[in-house]
Amino acid sequence: MRQKKRKFVLAEATLEEINKQLKINVLAIIMLVLMLVLNTTQFMKDYSLLYGTLIVIMAFFLFVMIKSRTLLNMRKQELAK
Repeated sequence: MRQKKRKFVLAEATLEEINKQLKINVLAIIMLVLMLVLNTTQFMKDYSLLYGTLIVIMAFFLFVMIKSRTLLNMRKQELAK
């Protein structure tokens, strides 16, 4: 039988798993920045409430992703010692 893949738990993560999560995090940040730029340009063109709301949501997600990246980097430094 296959073992069920467990969730990523930062407290139990190895250095390899943290590096993998950091790579995924960078990809997500790049995608969020691109979406934020696209929404901003569309908002400047249309001045739509929808695009304004999307900008706020994307900025919040970008903030959360950057905070998670700092947590991952702190944990990586702890494991590297």
